Amino acid sequence: MKNASHIDFDKITTLIFDVDDTLYDVGNGFTAHRNSDGATSFMTAKLNFPDAESAKKLRNKYFHKYHSTAKALTVAEAEGQLPIPEGWPQGKKFFDPNDLSEWWAEHLNFDLLGEKDLELIEMLETCPLKMVAFSNGPRKYVLRVLREMGLDHVFPENRVFAVNDVLPACKPEKEAFEKVFDAVGIKDPSECIMVEDSMKNIRAAKGLGMSTLLIAGMGRLKKNGSNVIGNKFAAAAEATKAGDAPDDSDPAVDVCIEHIKELTHIQYPLDIPIGISKYFHPQNKAL
Repeated sequence: MKNASHIDFDKITTLIFDVDDTLYDVGNGFTAHRNSDGATSFMTAKLNFPDAESAKKLRNKYFHKYHSTAKALTVAEAEGQLPIPEGWPQGKKFFDPNDLSEWWAEHLNFDLLGEKDLELIEMLETCPLKMVAFSNGPRKYVLRVLREMGLDHVFPENRVFAVNDVLPACKPEKEAFEKVFDAVGIKDPSECIMVEDSMKNIRAAKGLGMSTLLIAGMGRLKKNGSNVIGNKFAAAAEATKAGDAPDDSDPAVDVCIEHIKELTHIQYPLDIPIGISKYFHPQNKAL
């Protein structure tokens, strides 16, 4: 774990969290499920794809660039790559991100997220900083994830931003971050720490002046991870988002931990362990 000594804690007012593979571990199998059969089942049922294989091929092609299924399908339609049926009204949108959001919220296997983690809930609830969730997932789905995890009180709806809220942009595009800054009232990005699993988004956040905290996933920073099943699912998840594996050696990463609950172990220069509710300098006030 990198030491956070070079972050200006006196200046930090806001934590911006990604949701998927950040608030829960990438190794639980949920992301691998969502990005594979979760995506292709929607595309075959709603977007006229003849089979899961053709749906997967197109989704992966665009997801590699945009890191968002909703943005990927939006661009694919704009480029004439969706199998729009004959007779579809000219000029009418075929893909609606709200349809994907509805499908995922109703059809994904949220049991893979596991039981509510009361320790995590308490840890985040007691944080004195402004708490924001910012996901490339569609809104109704993101809210369902937070509700299933018991984090809907930590992140009220007016502090939750999904891809629907920032389209046509999405992370890692500058315009997506700026929409969130404007909505939350952030004047200076250096007031924020971005908590993310995506290297693309970490680099974008750092480029905007934010501090960064990379969530690598359980066992991902060790040569021989003990959680064999989790590592297998993590590898399956990373395979669905090629080119975005965690890299704690990247200069854009200020701090790197394996799991969100390790926030309670991040240390000051004097190596004094501090809990998340006292995470920043004592002079900081709760917001």
